[in-house]
Amino acid sequence: MVVELVLLGAECPQERAFTGSLGAAAGGELFARVVSGALFDAGAGRCRVTAVPPDADANTLLTVVKEAVERDSRLLVVYLAGQFTWDVRRRRPVLVTAGSGRDNAHGRGLAWDWVVSALAHGAGAARGESLLVVDAVVGAEAWASATFDAVGVRLWGRLQPYAPSRWGRGSSGSGSSGSGPGQVVGVGAVTATAGGFAALLAQALREGLPGLPAVLDPAALHPTLEARDTPGSRWLGPPAASRLLLRNRAVLRGALGRTTGDVSGER
Repeated sequence: MVVELVLLGAECPQERAFTGSLGAAAGGELFARVVSGALFDAGAGRCRVTAVPPDADANTLLTVVKEAVERDSRLLVVYLAGQFTWDVRRRRPVLVTAGSGRDNAHGRGLAWDWVVSALAHGAGAARGESLLVVDAVVGAEAWASATFDAVGVRLWGRLQPYAPSRWGRGSSGSGSSGSGPGQVVGVGAVTATAGGFAALLAQALREGLPGLPAVLDPAALHPTLEARDTPGSRWLGPPAASRLLLRNRAVLRGALGRTTGDVSGER
């Protein structure tokens, strides 16, 4: 059975208050590229990727999740990125979608509990593991009020507080804005835009993690990613005993180095 990756990177460039969402789609692309390339037990053709356009509406996003739950897979990973706002009346976080304004984002967006419910209670949910990976920024009201509970769903990811810049597009965090995922410019320096989790994960898997096992699950990766992050982020998870298994390049390089040394010694 395949590993299924669903990328939900919602962006709303039209409203300055929601420009923290920029980078969500690029974060999804980076996440899929890094994960599919490092999967320990899923070779070519065994990883199926579905990417939803960044301007999709809430119904489209939710439908893609529900359809993915129904397909046969041993592991479903839903990558959810963008910017969360707060629905005051229903008291829940909502992922902002394209075309939203400050006054209607809570009604147009993708409610957190919809995604959790689709993953936890879909008819195909019991066939394999479902993992929700969250890589988002959160507006001030949602940051103060939301708990991001996910009963019945394995959860992993990173949330970053966000407030729009006074001087036009840009974040109030430690970096410049743009359409790419949060950039890692050094240990403890990730921009406050969507995609920062993907950037941290990509850096760790690209460099490898000496001293850790050859195969890494979220629980093994989590302490390193959190330690490299900027202060003030909120980390979710990690799940225990996940089926998301990724190769540690540091161990592979060490094994190749030992093999090369042995061959040289024999000559």
